[in-house]
Amino acid sequence: MERIAVLSDVHGNQEAFEAVLKALSAEDVRHIVHLGDLVGYNANPRECLQIARRSEFTSVLGNHDLAILEPHTAEDFNVLAYQAIKYAQTQLTSRDLQYLETLPRARMLHDRYLICHGTPESIDSYILTLFQAKRVFNLLRSRFNGIRICFFGHTHVQKLWLRDPRGKVTSVAPNSPSFSLDPECMYLINPGSVGQPRQHDNRAHYLIFDSINERVSFKTVPYDISKAQHKIRQARLPDYLAARLQDGI
Repeated sequence: MERIAVLSDVHGNQEAFEAVLKALSAEDVRHIVHLGDLVGYNANPRECLQIARRSEFTSVLGNHDLAILEPHTAEDFNVLAYQAIKYAQTQLTSRDLQYLETLPRARMLHDRYLICHGTPESIDSYILTLFQAKRVFNLLRSRFNGIRICFFGHTHVQKLWLRDPRGKVTSVAPNSPSFSLDPECMYLINPGSVGQPRQHDNRAHYLIFDSINERVSFKTVPYDISKAQHKIRQARLPDYLAARLQDGI
């Protein structure tokens, strides 16, 4: 197999997206996966969609992407997210919409790994708690026989959950940059967010998965936050969307 870059939640942040791709150009990465939400929150949804489309990423649909295609789903968003979706709707072309329409909500990768935005069964659901992680592991065992590793996004926080052979589920915060996966365990792995990280670290977050040795390396890269903030304010999006980028929240 290969070294795979796993990205998620770009959310229209062109500066963060391009910084990650530049960092990846120096890595021996053969494949790039995106776990949904190319649009929302930031000022360049069209540009980020076009980058993903040109680069032929393996992608799935995020809940903000879905809100572009099915606007009624944005009615449950908070006011900041809702305003950003309304802005994105004015920016995207018919070709952008056609691209989003091609994206599945979940898909297999190399017939061995599962990728999704929220969970394998719901684009909107989160994996934040022990209970939620246990539920998704049970779902994998019942509906996705043979799948040990699932990559997910949506929370904007780098995280690794594991289920050991006894059925015990624990979480690992990525304080160490690299983890070797145990072939006897199951894993739920989140690369964090490229465009709006929420773990009090304002750098863009992603990961690299060595599928030969089954090793995960969590990565971060700085980007031009002030430029992204300026664009948000120029677009007359809520100022908090610009301010939060500085604090990584």
